[in-house]
Amino acid sequence: MRITVVGGMNLDILGAPAEKMLPRDSTPGFITLRPGGVGRNIAARLSQKGAQVSLITALGNDERASMLIAFCRQAGLDLSHSIQTDCPAPCYLCIHDEKGDMAQAINDMRAMAAITPEAMESRMDDINQGDGCVLDANLSPETLRYIAENARVPLFLDPVSCAKAPRILPILPHLTAIKPNLMEAEALTGEKEPEKAARALVKAGVKHVFISMGEKGVCFANAHEAGQVAAIPLPHIPLTGAGDALCAGVTLALLEGKSTGDSAMQGCLASYEALMAAR
Repeated sequence: MRITVVGGMNLDILGAPAEKMLPRDSTPGFITLRPGGVGRNIAARLSQKGAQVSLITALGNDERASMLIAFCRQAGLDLSHSIQTDCPAPCYLCIHDEKGDMAQAINDMRAMAAITPEAMESRMDDINQGDGCVLDANLSPETLRYIAENARVPLFLDPVSCAKAPRILPILPHLTAIKPNLMEAEALTGEKEPEKAARALVKAGVKHVFISMGEKGVCFANAHEAGQVAAIPLPHIPLTGAGDALCAGVTLALLEGKSTGDSAMQGCLASYEALMAAR
């Protein structure tokens, strides 16, 4: 199966406390550097599951960029259609709390501005020769719209954050599937209840909706049904990357012809496997 992912790649700098965090104080803990970015993470998970994956992202011009390119090669990702920039490599700084949940995060994704509709024009033929395309909302509204209007393969999307989610509203009718978390789903629909938010996204034109709810699992919906799949229990570990693995899991499942509910279950399993492997 051949899949193109168009989205962000950055260096993750992750902090986890060894004890209870206190505000405005330095907390003993652990700091980890690893490749990240919603697009890259999804691409890596797809590749691990046997897909042939091309990642179209913005490449930086510094030492961090060289590290990220090496990680992509190790993961078997094709970067031949990515865009070289004069910016530093994108970077994501995240602090987790003692339960493993995100406490605060900052991202510097300025390089992503290089992925313009003009840059994508010469890449659409290659995208349309594949089996599917995954987008993330690190792309500009103009680029998201251009790809959506010119793609002839199933489109899957991760909204990335509440701040970036609204830029995808115009392309909802073009999407085969969307994977927001509960906060992003509320930002898109105004609905606080998962099932109501999922049904609202279906009404807006999305064929399959998967709302990730952390330890409560996934709410799914299509035009004919809605339901919920329980999460697989996890120890207290950082949850960064769980949603990206979930998105990869449901993408593969849908492309393999599985139902929305079965795809949600496969996504939960993919998320569990990714988090346990990262321990």
